[in-house]
Amino acid sequence: MKKFFLILVFVVFCFAVKSQTKNNFAIKAEFMYGNILKHTTHLQNLVQGPTKGTELAVEWQTMGEKSWHQYIGFPKIGLGMVSLDLGNSTMLGNLYAIYPYLNFKLFHYQRFILNIKGGAGASFLTKTFNNTATNLNDLNTGNAAIGSVLNVYFAGGANIIIPIEKGFAAVADFQWNHASNGSFYQPNSGINMLNASVGVSYAPYYKHVYHPKRKHLRDLSQKLSYEFIASGGARELYYKDDMQYPIGSFVAAVYRPLGNAIRLGVGVEGFYDGVYNGNTKFQRTYLTEDKWENKIRVGVSLRPELMFGRFTAGVHLGMYVHNPLKNMEPYNEAKATILNKPMIYGYDIEKEDGWFYTRASMQYALTNHIFISLGLKTHLQKAEFIEWGLGYRFSAKQSNPKRIGQSVSKFKTNEVQQIKK
Repeated sequence: MKKFFLILVFVVFCFAVKSQTKNNFAIKAEFMYGNILKHTTHLQNLVQGPTKGTELAVEWQTMGEKSWHQYIGFPKIGLGMVSLDLGNSTMLGNLYAIYPYLNFKLFHYQRFILNIKGGAGASFLTKTFNNTATNLNDLNTGNAAIGSVLNVYFAGGANIIIPIEKGFAAVADFQWNHASNGSFYQPNSGINMLNASVGVSYAPYYKHVYHPKRKHLRDLSQKLSYEFIASGGARELYYKDDMQYPIGSFVAAVYRPLGNAIRLGVGVEGFYDGVYNGNTKFQRTYLTEDKWENKIRVGVSLRPELMFGRFTAGVHLGMYVHNPLKNMEPYNEAKATILNKPMIYGYDIEKEDGWFYTRASMQYALTNHIFISLGLKTHLQKAEFIEWGLGYRFSAKQSNPKRIGQSVSKFKTNEVQQIKK
C-alpha cells in the first residue's frame, strides 16, 4: 500500500507540474501532528497516541482565466497528498490520502497571509475491522471505526503563509480531517482528527511570478433557480447483518444568488432507506415488521452553497418534518412503552438519529440544465450514506419591460377605440 501510494504521488505530481502553462505554482511540504477525536465509545481504546505524518502539495494561483476566479477572490487550487500514522500500528495503522482543495485568502498584511482551506478526496487505510478483529462477532476486538480500505477524505481549516525570500515561505496549518466510507460497509464510525502542521513552500519560478489582475466583469444573473435531484446509493446498517440495502432521495429546491459567489436555497426532500425492514440484529431502532412507511422520511433544508464555474458545493442543514423512526428509538425505550415525541426534542446521538441532519454536497453542471451531484448525509458526527444523483435546473423567467410597455400601450389604444365607438 505504501509503495503504491508513493508511486501514485510521484506520477500525479509530475503530471500536474508538467501540465501547467504558466509558472504560477508552488510546492509545499509540511509535518503533521494531531489527535483523533474520541467521538464514539469504540474509539476510547483504539486511540493510543497522536497522529503523525507529512503532507505534500502543489498549489496553483488562479489568474482570472475563468470569471469565477475573480468572483471568489482568486483562490489557489491545490492537490494534496497525505501520509499519516494514526498512533496505533496494530489496530488503526496508516492513512494515505489524495485530494484537491481550494485555498481562499482572508487577510493579507505585509508579510502575513491568512487563508481558509476546504477540500475532499479519497483515502486508503491499512487497518480495517476485518484484518484486525480477533473475533468478527465482537466490535471490541478490532478496528470498529473503519470497515473498508477505500474511504472518502475531507479537509477543512485555516493556514498562514509568511514569505521569506527567493521563493521560500514558512507555512502552518490547523485543520479538521475526516475519513469514512459513508456506511457503505460496516462498521463505520469514521475517524475525525484535528491536525496542526508546519513546513515550507517553494515557488521555483519566483522571479517570474504572475499576479492576478481584476477586470470588469458582468454580474451573474440574480434570478431564482429551481432544481430537482434524484439520488441513490447503498449502505449497511450493522456489520453482523452483512447486507447492503438501497437508499435514495428526491429533492425539490429553490435558490437565490447572494452575489456572484454564494447562493442560498431552501429545499424539501424525501428519503428512502431500505435498511429499516425489521430484520436487523442491531438494537437501535425497535422495528418488528417490514413496512414501506417506516422507510420514508421527509425533511426541509437550508442550503448555502459556494459557486465556482460549473461546480457548486456547500453544507445543507435539515430537519425532519415526517419521521416515523423517531418514536422507535432508542430501542429499549420504544420497546418498553409507546413514545410520542414532538418535532424537535433532545436526544443522544449514540442511541438514535434525532431530528437534525446535514449533507455535504457537491454538484457539477454538464449542461445549462443537467447536472450530477454527490452528497454525504450525516446525523451530527455519524455518517448515514453517500448518494450519487442526477439533477435538472432551470431559472425563473424575467418579464421583458419593453414587451410589457407595448402590451399596456396596445391595451390603452383598444380601450380608447371602444369608448369612441
